[in-house]
Amino acid sequence: MPELAPIPFARFNLEQVRERLLAAAAFGESLSPDQLEALADKLSTGLSIYIEATQNSGPRARPPAAPGRACLDFRGHLR
Repeated sequence: MPELAPIPFARFNLEQVRERLLAAAAFGESLSPDQLEALADKLSTGLSIYIEATQNSGPRARPPAAPGRACLDFRGHLR
């Protein structure tokens, strides 16, 4: 598959998230923390691309993680 330009790539990511959440809601599926984290990452990527494209600024860096923190599961425990 050819590489998409930034805006179509962002739109594609956001549509994938939307479709996955709609399917989960329609069929009563539970999403695992890993699945939700992957969807959140797609949302973040898509929104960052839109922000960069609409604000004519340089790329936005993600805020640094809190020191000593790793990914937390849904109970707040370190993974």
